[in-house]
Amino acid sequence: MSIEAWLAGREARGTLGPQAERVVHVLARTPQFASYSSAREVAERAGVNVSTVVRTAQQLGFDGWPRLREELRALYLASVSSGDLAPGAATDPAAQTLRQDAVNLSTLATPDNLAAIRAAARAVRTARRTLVISSGSGAGPAHVLGHLGAIAGHDIRLALGSATAQAVQVSQLEKGDCLVTLNVWRLTRTLRGLTRLARERGATVIVLTDLSASPLAEEADHLVVTPIEGVHAGPSVTAMVAAVQALLAELGDDDAVRSSGAVQQIWQELDLMDDRP
Repeated sequence: MSIEAWLAGREARGTLGPQAERVVHVLARTPQFASYSSAREVAERAGVNVSTVVRTAQQLGFDGWPRLREELRALYLASVSSGDLAPGAATDPAAQTLRQDAVNLSTLATPDNLAAIRAAARAVRTARRTLVISSGSGAGPAHVLGHLGAIAGHDIRLALGSATAQAVQVSQLEKGDCLVTLNVWRLTRTLRGLTRLARERGATVIVLTDLSASPLAEEADHLVVTPIEGVHAGPSVTAMVAAVQALLAELGDDDAVRSSGAVQQIWQELDLMDDRP
């Protein structure tokens, strides 16, 4: 049974109100996220309050959110092992993924996010140095920021190795420096601890994550909320990459153009590129 069919068959499913339906939509569309999240996190994603999540669980026949989450997790894990990952995902997963990513990009472009991206770019531009940390799927967007930011002439360094190596680099930050933390889906203790350490060291903290209520928000000077909904087992990082690209665009100026040109010249002199027709 699919998760959507399971939810549709629960007790009192037909009598749910609009807000409860929004909670059910989150459960059906992002079961991976919901099966490991708190009621607060689900409420944040659904745009409702925590009590609505609890009431929805009760209307679906559970005594509270933990019991619903437990059964949802079991069903989700079973669906992963059986290959039944999402409603309709087997019919046209490529088209579904592109449509969902388009929705994610539209959701990303809020006034608050745009203001945070511009402020983050100003912080990076004026920082003595910027350190980028992440884990798991967030390493992809982090590499984009580190690589293209360095080509543009900014002192942006990646710290994506072991927790101990990351801790050494973060511990060297101080006032006038920046830390950029990218978090996709579940938050590790290491990432949270390192972000807090940077804040304590006086660095400006920029956070890109998928929940405005993330614990990382407590440490952030600038917070960009990037949706990560996908149509298969894993999250989508498309919106997070787009947020990184927007930040880099804000960093673009004449100095960045000159720096990029100088890098390209060095590549040419070292004959690193195969540009033959």
